[in-house]
Amino acid sequence: MFEDKIQFEENSIGALIAKGGKILTDAGIENSKAEARILMAEYRNEDIASLYAHLSDRLDDFTIMRYMKAIRKRTTHYPFQYILGYTYFMDLKFICREKVLIPRFDTENLVMHALELSPAKGIKVLDMCTGSGCIGIAYNLWREKEGYSDDVTLSDISENAISLATENAAALEAGVKIVQSDLFEAFRNADGTPAVKFDMILSNPPYIRTKDINNLIKDIRDYEPRLALDGSPDGLSFYRRIISEAPEFLNEDGKLIFEIGSEEYMDVQDLMLDAGFRDIKRLKDMSGLDRVVSGVLY
Repeated sequence: MFEDKIQFEENSIGALIAKGGKILTDAGIENSKAEARILMAEYRNEDIASLYAHLSDRLDDFTIMRYMKAIRKRTTHYPFQYILGYTYFMDLKFICREKVLIPRFDTENLVMHALELSPAKGIKVLDMCTGSGCIGIAYNLWREKEGYSDDVTLSDISENAISLATENAAALEAGVKIVQSDLFEAFRNADGTPAVKFDMILSNPPYIRTKDINNLIKDIRDYEPRLALDGSPDGLSFYRRIISEAPEFLNEDGKLIFEIGSEEYMDVQDLMLDAGFRDIKRLKDMSGLDRVVSGVLY
């Protein structure tokens, strides 16, 4: 890149970006140069285009200290999104924080599929295992752009997730409800019957097989919450629980849409068929891997 080809004065923006990029490269960070530039833009409070117009400018000691501290932290593979404090999902800026799963680009496939399956009228939607709230909030705001007013509820068992989803909903001015619940528990009456029914349930549940967690990249394995990753020894525990109970909480022709692991389609499909779901659809991600499965309750 441009800053690598010109000799900048020490402590200039260009020199520090080059230094930061090299440190991250040496630490095995995949997108080292891009991350070094983004961090500099963040601490300069300007966009990348503006940054390139000031590469020769010298930085004050405080900004240098903050920047290099962030670079050193990233060398441990501490997630980049946690350092920044945010990430983008469906063109929306979501706050990121420790102890809550980071929104991923692949999960946008779930939201896009849900939008495609939604009718031309307002419906009741549940985003179960919501984490940061990215699925339910993005769905809600994109549907508003299309002119529909949906009743969207976000739920999660984690207090940290509920807190962050609430903060993201407020920051993005999303009119969603947020409920702490162990799957469907909070949506039952005292006698166990459903207290509410939905037209669509969306979920990106924990689906990594327990034995595979140690094989995940260090960024995820060491820093993201195991509660949001571990799907039991076969990765299917949450799918079994959600699919077995979902028919009680769905209206006629209600839809159930999951994100899945790349090798889980056949198992999840069979579970859905056994529970009365039909019109099973499978979507692949940009890498050609199975990523989303949906079904309609008859």
